[in-house]
Amino acid sequence: MQIERNKEYSFQNDQFLWRYMDLHRLIYFLNSENIFFSPLNSFFDPLEGIAEKHLHDKEFLDALDHRKEKEEGLSKKSKEQLKEEKHEVKERFKSNLEEIQKTYFASCWYLGVRESLAMWDTYSNKDSVALKFNPERLCKTIIESCRNFDNPDFNLMVHGKVEYFKISPFDPKDSSLKNAGHRFKGFLKDLSYKHEEEFRFLAVQNSNNKTYSFFELSLQNLHNLDFSIVTHPYMEPWKHNNIYNILKSKGWESKLVKSEIPTRMQVFDTP
Repeated sequence: MQIERNKEYSFQNDQFLWRYMDLHRLIYFLNSENIFFSPLNSFFDPLEGIAEKHLHDKEFLDALDHRKEKEEGLSKKSKEQLKEEKHEVKERFKSNLEEIQKTYFASCWYLGVRESLAMWDTYSNKDSVALKFNPERLCKTIIESCRNFDNPDFNLMVHGKVEYFKISPFDPKDSSLKNAGHRFKGFLKDLSYKHEEEFRFLAVQNSNNKTYSFFELSLQNLHNLDFSIVTHPYMEPWKHNNIYNILKSKGWESKLVKSEIPTRMQVFDTP
């Protein structure tokens, strides 16, 4: 598998890559020792995978939506032509995005110095955990696994930081987007998602002959990797102990740590 960076990036010494997940995802991770990649069409954001060239179609559609009140003075023929043009652009925009979203598979991580309460609230519940990895070591491990991966339907893995711009609504005057220098699709998101501070690994399917509902990659010898499993700040102690006992059966109990986010009970002795 070919390995590419979307664009140059670096990590700060105190940063980590975090993956927030429920217990079923954790059990899958521990038992399979695989990283799970989901297709972009399974994500909440409908604009996942959008490329800079697609934004011009979106700009046209946004402009038409704001121009409806001006259509009253147009002739019937002009209205029909405008309707046909809008339909053509909308179908092209939709088709381009659908093609990308079903053939791009992402493993998404939060890049940060500390835990994110926003990420706990958005992507988990009180029974959840977060994986915490050294970013450079995780990247190295995934890259090595990709080089040993052999599947003719997947021949490219791209990694890098997601960047956030004024996409919805699209601001064509945003010079930062014009000069972003993205080499691959899948690394642009709207500013409304900025709190995610996302780092991505993207596996790209090179053929549509077969439909995949997911993609998975072996980390190879998970036991030797340096990572932590952080339990939700409001997880009940007995549930934390359950996870501890599961990890102990594999000799991984030292990897389990409690969240460092203080709760009201810890500070005020009240729930």
